[in-house]
Amino acid sequence: MIMREDLGMKYRKVVPTSIHGNSVKNLVLRQQFAIRLTRLLQDGKVILNMDESWLGMSDFRRRKWQAPGTTNSVAQLQTADRISVIMALDTTGEVYLSLL
Repeated sequence: MIMREDLGMKYRKVVPTSIHGNSVKNLVLRQQFAIRLTRLLQDGKVILNMDESWLGMSDFRRRKWQAPGTTNSVAQLQTADRISVIMALDTTGEVYLSLL
């Protein structure tokens, strides 16, 4: 009660991060990437950023409110086939989307 009401804190899920995410080496590499990307954009190059994801389940809840003393479990029905999503965005603002 003190943590929530007096301090305004919430009990939330922990988000894991890479232990080396902000190491000196990675900070320098990100800076070098930004410098190179800026030069490419100034030269009029079009950069295409692609991402592929897939959906293998239909229920994405990670938490839910439940009365004390009752079960907080949720039966998960896995989908038979997964849906693959490929999306790309280029520096001109064009969006490309593919569902497989």
